[in-house]
Amino acid sequence: MERRLELFESIVGEKLSAITFVLDYWQLQFDGPTINALTRLKVSANGLDLSDEHGQFRNLICGQIGKVVAGVALVQPESFTITFMDHSSIKISLRWQDYRGPEAMVFHGPNQSSLVVVRADFGSTS
Repeated sequence: MERRLELFESIVGEKLSAITFVLDYWQLQFDGPTINALTRLKVSANGLDLSDEHGQFRNLICGQIGKVVAGVALVQPESFTITFMDHSSIKISLRWQDYRGPEAMVFHGPNQSSLVVVRADFGSTS
C-alpha cells in the first residue's frame, strides 16, 4: 500500500493541465500522471461545492485547470481527494453506490509501468 500512496503523491506539486470529458467518465491530466475518474465527482471552489449532476459543475471543474496540487488523500471507502494550493478540491467517490463499473478510478503514474486501479476495497496494482 505504501508504494501506491507514493504514486498518488507524484501529482503533488504538479499542475492540472487538462480535463477530458468522456462518455461516462472524466480524465484528469497532470504534467505526466493521469487519473481516469470512473465514479461521481465533486468540486469545491469559489465557495461552491458541486457534484457532477449540477448544471454548473463543468464550469467549476474546468476552473481547476492550471492549478497546482497541494496534497492528495485516500479515505477508504469514501473518496480520493485532490487539494490545490488555493484550498479548492476535486473529490472522486469510492462509495459503491456511485460505481458505474468495477473500478472507481485508474491512476496512471509518471512512467509507463505505474498503474493503480482503485476500488472501495482498494483494488490492485498492475
